[in-house]
Amino acid sequence: MSQACTELAILDLAILIEMYGDDSRETLESALSGFAVAAPPYINAIKEAGTARELPALASAAHSLKSIAALTGATQLAALCWQLELAARNADEHALAPLLVTFSDCWQQLQQQLRQQLKQLKAADV
Repeated sequence: MSQACTELAILDLAILIEMYGDDSRETLESALSGFAVAAPPYINAIKEAGTARELPALASAAHSLKSIAALTGATQLAALCWQLELAARNADEHALAPLLVTFSDCWQQLQQQLRQQLKQLKAADV
């Protein structure tokens, strides 16, 4: 994983709380659940475009995912999306291959953190 990404939190709830101005369990659960549903189509689009080397489609999907990831506090994913978008726009094939591998790893880690965080939020509801 690129050094810039590993220095960032996988999921930073402080960013999410600042964006919403609310740290209630309901708000956090709603935002994280919404991201968990909204992100996969972009994830798949990035992977498919990367495999097919459709650079404009990759750049577009990475740009869109970068925004929602940043708003949710998924800082590593947002940083990787920025790097993918830049590499795709610059047709930097050399940079894309390792970024796509790192992207998949980062997404898996983020999914684990999302599941864990949502489980904790639901447990707090009891």
